[in-house]
Amino acid sequence: MNKYKNMDSDEGIFFEKELESIKSQTYDVLYPDLMARRLFPLDSTTDTGANTTTYQSWDHVGMAKLIHHYAMDLPNVEISAKETTRRIYGEGVAFGYSIQDIRAARFAGKPLEQRKANAARRQLMQLENKLAFDGDATTEIPGFVNNANFNAVTPVDGAGGTTDWASKTPDEIIKDVTNMTTMIRDTTNGVEAPNVLLLPEAQYTLISTTPRSSTSDTTILNFILSSNAWISEIVPVYNLKGKAPASGSYDSEDVAILYDRSKDKLWLETPQDVEFFAAQEKGLFYEIPGHMRTAGVIVAYPKSVAQLNGI
Repeated sequence: MNKYKNMDSDEGIFFEKELESIKSQTYDVLYPDLMARRLFPLDSTTDTGANTTTYQSWDHVGMAKLIHHYAMDLPNVEISAKETTRRIYGEGVAFGYSIQDIRAARFAGKPLEQRKANAARRQLMQLENKLAFDGDATTEIPGFVNNANFNAVTPVDGAGGTTDWASKTPDEIIKDVTNMTTMIRDTTNGVEAPNVLLLPEAQYTLISTTPRSSTSDTTILNFILSSNAWISEIVPVYNLKGKAPASGSYDSEDVAILYDRSKDKLWLETPQDVEFFAAQEKGLFYEIPGHMRTAGVIVAYPKSVAQLNGI
């Protein structure tokens, strides 16, 4: 029995081919944005051949004093430098095509599938992002979160002695943020001026949708941005969820971080950005190696940063 009984032979073949067509729009698995390069200034000035990167911190000692007109014992001032060295590590990944993939693409007059290259690049960038926020214990790359030298701010207790923002009033949340700013300013005698507040997604949503008070049409987020003399941007960052130190006694494991997003204070050290090499023949397969080099986030002025745990 002809399954295309209402069509002639040519029409049936055409219809069958149409059923084989693939939608031009693909519905790929979605992944979160990689935040590291948005939040940390990128520095690629170190030569890609270097195995370490070193920066110097200079200070001076000595002080002036009141003197007599004929004084001969003027106080001296000296300068000193401290060097900090971070090791640079390579990242690697690869993708490839079989000889038949290449011949089939040539026969069809179509380019080779780009998604493999995109996936390889994504994996390199994803590792860079993870190293930036969390570091790596094996290679001793310190992460940006939970840096022991940051200003540690004690959260304000909310209802029932809890510290999570979901249990706090707008005033208590604002007090937490104010305490972070005050800690940085006081610790550095007004030298540091933090301008970016990073929050986990849930806390960002909370302050962006909750009114400042029952009689206000301003949200907590808008109030902080308009009233805090230092903070100019508040950014939701999924990497901060559940990142409080395991030893902490907090009602929530989420953290907030306030810092100065300036290349003079911190940077993402990436001497070699993503690169792909010529295809290497392996039997009937051609492999394309991918590579980049990074040392994670380097914070030259850790006291310009404050971390608030348990929000």
